[in-house]
Amino acid sequence: MRVLAIQSQVIYGHVGNSAGAFALQRQGVETWAVPTAVLAFNPSYGPPAMRATEPSEMDSWMMALQTRPEWQQIDAILLGWLGNPRTAEAAARAALAARAANPDAVFLCDPVMGDSDCGLYVDKALPPFIREQLIPKADIVTPNGFELEYLLGDKVEDLPSALAACDKLRAQGPKTVIATTLKRRDGGAGMVEALLVNDEGAWICGVPDLGQELPKGAGDIFASLFLARLVKGRTPKKALLFAMAGTYGLLRDAVANKAGEMRLVTAQNELHQPSHLPDIERVR
Repeated sequence: MRVLAIQSQVIYGHVGNSAGAFALQRQGVETWAVPTAVLAFNPSYGPPAMRATEPSEMDSWMMALQTRPEWQQIDAILLGWLGNPRTAEAAARAALAARAANPDAVFLCDPVMGDSDCGLYVDKALPPFIREQLIPKADIVTPNGFELEYLLGDKVEDLPSALAACDKLRAQGPKTVIATTLKRRDGGAGMVEALLVNDEGAWICGVPDLGQELPKGAGDIFASLFLARLVKGRTPKKALLFAMAGTYGLLRDAVANKAGEMRLVTAQNELHQPSHLPDIERVR
């Protein structure tokens, strides 16, 4: 199994490819990690001395990689944090070149744009680019609750509105939408949930709400674990269950140890044999 993972890289901490690449590798998936930017650390700590990848540089990397016979054997593409509009365009070119080389490759777009606790934290030109240029071409999209609302301009407050929002996003192209970090008023009390909707139905999977500020990078871990399980032949339902379990295990370990970052190496067993089995329910 081989995944082309295009997202940010940090020197200190575990977000972007500095989280997701290890999660993929721990599942036995060969990972080609392409940085959209290199940062000292995630920006919640302060100015991260960020250097965005120049489009010409990414284009050169892709041209070189395409000379390798393994380029034809990429099983999946993961697109995450894009940095700025120019880099986003180069990242999109890279993703679509890999898809052209292997039309069966699965394309997962994680539309990293913001969160409910801080709002939009990317260039305002990026959401329209993601909405118009990436989502229609993706097989799987994994927005969090804030991003789902931002992309559609609709409020998501309960299960019917969450299902409707996922259906609306699916109508734009992707076969599967997973809305993460959902908190709804009609159920799931004390839980954080993810809702998966595809042609076969809809499932909601929940873990206990840890109830405090958590380390960054959980979405990157979730997307990587889900994609790894999917390319290894698991059903979307089982991939969702595993991704939720592994992500929750890392966050719970960080809280228990008062760690500001997920302890990705120390607690790596959570990426292989998660210690918590989440609740999952078919809702359609």
